[in-house]
Amino acid sequence: MASLFKDLAKISAYRDRRFPGTQEEFEDALLKATTVYVGNMSFYTTEEQVYELFSRAGEIKKIVMGLDKNCKTPCGFCFVMFYSRDDTEDSVKYISGTILDDRPIRVDFDWGFQEGRQWGRGRSGGQVRDEYRTDYDPGRGGYGKLVQKELEAQRQLVDYGTGSLGAYPPV
Repeated sequence: MASLFKDLAKISAYRDRRFPGTQEEFEDALLKATTVYVGNMSFYTTEEQVYELFSRAGEIKKIVMGLDKNCKTPCGFCFVMFYSRDDTEDSVKYISGTILDDRPIRVDFDWGFQEGRQWGRGRSGGQVRDEYRTDYDPGRGGYGKLVQKELEAQRQLVDYGTGSLGAYPPV
C-alpha cells in the first residue's frame, strides 16, 4: 500500500546529540537536507575518490573531509553537500554500502554541515568509535587509539633496560 508520508525511521539511524534543536526539528532538517554524512571510510581515502564516487549521484557543491583534531589527518568520515535533495536521496539510496578503498561505506542524511563538525570527537582527536576498537583494522590506522597507547606502554616496559647481556653483572 502506498504511503503519503516518508517513514522517518528510514531517514537516519543516527541522532546527532549536538543538534541545536528538538527531535522534531532534527527530523524536519533531515527531510530537507542536501548533505550526507559518509562513515566507515578508510583513513587513506582521498577527497578525489569521494568526489569520483558521489558525483555519480549528482552535482556536488562541496566535500568536507573529517579530520583528527590533533593531527589534522583524515579520520574516516566526510560530509558531501549536493545542490539538490533528489541527488542527496540518490546518494543514500545507491551509494550506501558501496565498497570504497576495500571498505563498505555508510551514507546517511545529515542535517547540514557547520564549521567545527569536521573534527573527530574522540579524546585522542579521531572518531569516538576508533578510541576503543580492539581489532586490528589497517584501513583505519591499525588498532584503536587507546589500545595503541597500551601496546606502546607495554613495549616500553619490555624495552627498558635491555639491549645486551652486558647490562647484567657476570655470575
